[in-house]
Amino acid sequence: MIIPSTMNNQTIAVLGLGRSGQAACHALVKAGAIVVGHDDGVNLNNIDLPKEAKTISPDDWPWDQLDALIISPGIPHQFPKPHPAAKKAMELGIPILSDIEMLMRAKPAAKIIGITGTNGKSTVVTLIDHLLRSVGIKTALGGNIGVAALGLTDPGTDGVIILELSSYQLETTPSLSLDAGAVINITPDHLDRHGGWQGYVAAKAKLIKAIKPEGLTVLGQQGAAAQLAKKASSAVMMADPETAPDRSACPALSGPHNALNTAIACNIVRFLGVEDDVITSAIASFQGLPHRMETVATIDHINFVNDSKATNGDAAAEALKTYDHIYWIAGGDAKDDGLGIAADHLGHVRHAYMIGASAEKFAEQIKDRCPVDVSHDLETATHSAFQDAQKETLSDGAKDITILLSPAAASFDQFKNFEMRGERFRQIATDITGGQS
Repeated sequence: MIIPSTMNNQTIAVLGLGRSGQAACHALVKAGAIVVGHDDGVNLNNIDLPKEAKTISPDDWPWDQLDALIISPGIPHQFPKPHPAAKKAMELGIPILSDIEMLMRAKPAAKIIGITGTNGKSTVVTLIDHLLRSVGIKTALGGNIGVAALGLTDPGTDGVIILELSSYQLETTPSLSLDAGAVINITPDHLDRHGGWQGYVAAKAKLIKAIKPEGLTVLGQQGAAAQLAKKASSAVMMADPETAPDRSACPALSGPHNALNTAIACNIVRFLGVEDDVITSAIASFQGLPHRMETVATIDHINFVNDSKATNGDAAAEALKTYDHIYWIAGGDAKDDGLGIAADHLGHVRHAYMIGASAEKFAEQIKDRCPVDVSHDLETATHSAFQDAQKETLSDGAKDITILLSPAAASFDQFKNFEMRGERFRQIATDITGGQS
C-alpha cells in the first residue's frame, strides 16, 4: 500500500467504492484522514473497507469540512452529466481528484512511467513490466489495470512504478509527474465523457505535459497522438513499428498494431537502461494478456481467439487485419461510430455473427460486404461460427481458421465487463472442443 501521508487530518470523501475506491479508503485511513464514502450501485456488505471509513449518503457528508472528493474513473464529474455529488463539490470549490493524484501526493521513491492511448495501453504497460523484470528491476504495475494505484507497493529508489492511465484519470490528476511516458494513439472513444473530440484529445495531452523535462515522451506516429509532440517539454521520440524487435516467437504480439506497441515499450525500457539483446530475448517469453487476441481453444485447424478487450472499432480492426479465414463475432453496447473502421477490414471475414444490443445495427452496416447473421447471444454465435468453420476447405496455403470474438463494442448490455464476456467465450469454446488445445 502507498500511503498519502500529506492527507493527514484532512476530511476526504470517496465517490465510488470499487477497486480504486476501496484502496483509496484504506490508504487514506492509514494516512490519518477522516474518510466518508458512497457508491450508488455496490452492495456495501460485499466490499472491503476499513472500519474507520464511514459509508453514508452524499446528502449527509460533512460538506463544510471536505478537503477533497476522490472520484472513481467510471463516474462522470463533468460530461455528459456530472454525478450530483460531483456537481455539489464543484459548486463549493472542493477539488475533485483521482486516486492517481493521491499517489502523486504520497511521493513514492520509485521512478514513475505513464502510458495512455485509446487502444494498446494494457499490452504496452504489461510488456514494459515484463522487460524490466527480466533484468531484475523491481516494478509495480497498476492504475487503470490490475492493482489500484494506492494498493501498489512502492518498489523503491531503484524500482519503477508503471501506470496505465485512462483519459478519466488524467483529467483528475493535476499533480501528475512522470519520468517517462507514451501516448500510443488517439481515436474517437468516450467522447460523451469529455464533451467531444477536442476534450478527449486534451485529456490525453495532460500526460505529455506531466513528463519531466529530463524525461522521455514517446508518441505513436499517426494522427492526434503525433500532433502532441509540440506540447512536450521533454525529449520526444516517435515510435517506429519498423524498429520493433523480432516478435515471431511471441504469438501474443502478433499483428501490425503490436509492432507499434512493442516499439513503444522498447523505447521506454531502453531509456531506463535495458540493453537491446536483453529486450529481444525477453520478448520471446512474453505471454500477453487475457482477452487480447488470446487463443483459448483449438480443435483440428480451427482456433478460437478471445479479443473481448476490443471494445471499439479501431481495436477490432487490428484483429481483423491479423488473421486469415475469420468467422467474426461482434456486437454489444456500441460506441458512437458503431463498427467504425472495423467495417472497412472485412477482406478476411468469411462470415460474421452479431450479438447484443447492436446486433441489428452492426449487421445492417456490413450486410452488403460479407455474409452476416444476427445471432443475438454469444453462445448461439460461437456454435454457429464453429458449424460454418467446419465446412470450410482451406486453400491458398492457409493453415488455420479463426473464430474471432472481437466485439467492437462494450459489454455492458449483456455482461458486467469485457472480462466476463471473454471468460464466457472461453468456456463455450472449451465445451465445443472438449478442452483440446
